[in-house]
Amino acid sequence: MKPSEAHLEVIKPGFYSSIQDLGRFGQGYWGIPSAGAMDRQSFELANHLLKNDENSACLEMAMMGGEFIFNGNTQIVLTGAKAKITLNQKTFEINTIIHISVGDHLKIGPFSKGCRMYLGIKGGFQTQFILQSRSWYKGITDNHLLEAGDILPFQDQQKEFPRFNAKVAVDNTLMENQDIEVYAGPESDQLQPEIYEQLFDREFHLSPMMNRMGIQIEEKLENQLNEILTAPVYPGTVQLSPGGKIMILMRDAQVTGGYPRILQLNQAGINIMAQKKQGDKIRFKLIKSDNQ
Repeated sequence: MKPSEAHLEVIKPGFYSSIQDLGRFGQGYWGIPSAGAMDRQSFELANHLLKNDENSACLEMAMMGGEFIFNGNTQIVLTGAKAKITLNQKTFEINTIIHISVGDHLKIGPFSKGCRMYLGIKGGFQTQFILQSRSWYKGITDNHLLEAGDILPFQDQQKEFPRFNAKVAVDNTLMENQDIEVYAGPESDQLQPEIYEQLFDREFHLSPMMNRMGIQIEEKLENQLNEILTAPVYPGTVQLSPGGKIMILMRDAQVTGGYPRILQLNQAGINIMAQKKQGDKIRFKLIKSDNQ
């Protein structure tokens, strides 16, 4: 990137930040995960508010924000988790269009609610484009986690924007919702009926074992199932290990697995899980088909 190009300079990267779009598809044959924004609802909202293409790349931050300097004129918006947001020491809220000028200094603190925040920018971040996606993934893109000193290019907006900051009212029940909608998985009928019913009759807590690949449940489930032949798995697939551990696969999950697939989250369920933290409670809510 030429130094004269508009860019965001990373002063503090946060905890687990990366560039994400909707992900790369059609690459499962090669063992390449789809990746993409963990919480698509918040990601899509950022691009919608900026009138971007729906697949424009955003900066995804987990657990806490970061500190950034802008070298260019643009508009940004922050969606998803809640945190203290300041631009040049002036406070802003999430879901607010923020006008950016050269030299502006953005700070985002630890998240007070939710687990993931999206920094959308007018036109999207113009980072590395590989296999029809800008989503960072280790082994595919040069970067997989944001680091101090990184430079993220964007399209400089030469035109003048109206100087007002509009805040959009958004339903944030995503953060409070504990009900995770699921379908029965391919191997769910192999569970003993009383064990299967436990999936829907009790609360579960999220363990510290969580990242973009998957989230493990703290409580174990009695399991008498054997491992299966390697079979396709997807974001939202819920696997049961031989030791009774329940694992919910997320956006960076592998494309095949050998543990029984007992449930499958829908897209809304994945979005809710993406905003959960260690210790949060969830309940699985079965979506029944017409013939059930």
